[in-house]
Amino acid sequence: MREAYIAGVAMTDIGWHEEDPHDMGARVCAAALRDAGLTPSRVEGLISTPHGYMTGARKMITQRMAGYLGMECGLMLEIDSGGNSSSVAVHIARDRIRQGGINSCLVFAAQRETPPKEIRGDVVGHFHLIKDANSLYDSYQAAYGVISPLPFYAMAIQRYMHLYGITPEDIARVAVLLREHALKHPQAAYKEPLTLGEVLESKILTPPIHRHESSEMHDGAAALVVVSGELVKDEGRAVRIAAIREAHDATSFIPYRGEISRFPCVGRAARGALDESGYSIADVDVAEVYGAFAGMEPMMYEELGFFAPGEAPAAIEEGRTTHGGEVLINPSGGRLSLGHPAYVTPLLEFVEVVRQLRGEAGERQRLGASVGLVHTEQGFINGSIVAILDRLKGQDAGAR
Repeated sequence: MREAYIAGVAMTDIGWHEEDPHDMGARVCAAALRDAGLTPSRVEGLISTPHGYMTGARKMITQRMAGYLGMECGLMLEIDSGGNSSSVAVHIARDRIRQGGINSCLVFAAQRETPPKEIRGDVVGHFHLIKDANSLYDSYQAAYGVISPLPFYAMAIQRYMHLYGITPEDIARVAVLLREHALKHPQAAYKEPLTLGEVLESKILTPPIHRHESSEMHDGAAALVVVSGELVKDEGRAVRIAAIREAHDATSFIPYRGEISRFPCVGRAARGALDESGYSIADVDVAEVYGAFAGMEPMMYEELGFFAPGEAPAAIEEGRTTHGGEVLINPSGGRLSLGHPAYVTPLLEFVEVVRQLRGEAGERQRLGASVGLVHTEQGFINGSIVAILDRLKGQDAGAR
């Protein structure tokens, strides 16, 4: 089979936007195409996702973008698979290119949520959005009016802390480190430093989760251009998708059996991707991991295989997951500090790893990075996708 490469990437600032999501999407699509050195007429596939969770549904998102860009497509899809949506899109684009069906594909996502203050100011007028959010959960959970996964994650983090003697300080330290990383990212949602005391003194949302340990649903957009080797314009900047695998557990949000603090799909996806790529977890230089809560970050690092169960918090404290450590995890600032527009988040992770492997990550660059990992998930980590990216031979990932 042919190889597939990420030739172009782009993203907006992450935060809260007034701009229409279609306009945000158009901006990043155009920027990603420029980055790849391609015109819209050379792109044969177009894949996108919904514009948000608490927002009015729009139809024909990709068709509208194709009309705006003037694209004739051999592949056009809109994907909704929760937090995995845009990484599913990358998976499909990569596979279709490898199979020879198309030579190029533009993957984009743009999200703008209805501001919470608008919903609170007119609950009745926005009740359809609340009802739609409640429909994410199964009939037992939905009967209790669940519209947030927060209590589920809180139970998992409680259990993890109990099993391994993890302290509140251990969890808060994750949020502090991710903020330190985000301060080096000019497009991050958060620009102010965060101290351990500030995290521990912030409001408890659901025990043991503090306000500063929980991601917010932000706005933003990102795009990737995936191509076959024949369309790579600059071999020095093309990043290969060496492998991508997904795995799904037999659960729908909170599991009704088994260990609540374990997420088997993460390990299965990681092992499959590593086996396909020929790399080991020790070969990974930089990783972007989908952790929506500070307490979930170390759990994901362990499920991916970076550390044994219960050992990630100590590794974080020892500096093994930051600059100068054995692996650089979430140099973007992660979901907690880069920001978390959920449909866009997987593409933000790909953008960061691509920039790291190209040597274009500025202050947050890991020198010599040649192998990267992207991890995404959906629901209550009921399904995961892991991608392994690498550089073409001879590329230099030094700071530029």
